[in-house]
Amino acid sequence: MELDILLNKIPYVYHLTASNNIPHISKSRLLHSTTTLVNASQLSPDEKNEFVRNRRPNHVIINVDGASIAIRDQAPISIKSLNKCLQNGASARDFIKLLNDRVFFWPSIKRLNTHFTRYSHEGPRILRVPLEDLIDANEDILLCHLNSGATRCHPKWGGAPPPRDLNTFKTVEDYNEGIGRLAEITVIDTCIIPESAMISSNPNGPWIDFE
Repeated sequence: MELDILLNKIPYVYHLTASNNIPHISKSRLLHSTTTLVNASQLSPDEKNEFVRNRRPNHVIINVDGASIAIRDQAPISIKSLNKCLQNGASARDFIKLLNDRVFFWPSIKRLNTHFTRYSHEGPRILRVPLEDLIDANEDILLCHLNSGATRCHPKWGGAPPPRDLNTFKTVEDYNEGIGRLAEITVIDTCIIPESAMISSNPNGPWIDFE
């Protein structure tokens, strides 16, 4: 896909996080992947390895540099269903690790709303970032044509979830699924938050400067 087409169609992207994480994020101006956070924690090497390769049925709180960080659950993933749709020799543990290596953004209010509705009772916060600024500030931007963290089965795939593997995430140049199918925009490991980012407690705003 050509970058100018992507930027024209997707002006903003959205990241959902627990409200308790905001002070830590605001201070550092960084969003870290689960793997990055876990590696910075006081867990043992074996605990870290198991953490990032296993599905989280519930939210988890870990301590990083004296701060308690909430890591969101992976309840929408069924390992049984995931095993039905993985291709090219990918294992469920490797795919879970692939997800944990990334910071995720939604490319539309519609997709954000679906995610927000699931967690709205927790009072999460939403960061809205101009996509052009996100790309300017970060390397390793990868796109995905499906909700990689959900395994809802579909008749189109014989009662299995949409197929996926360890190469499901594509660079902008290699992404060829079309804007209409774009489901996720991700940054590997750590994401620098541009100064233009804004924050809200609702997908419909109001938005204020993220300071």
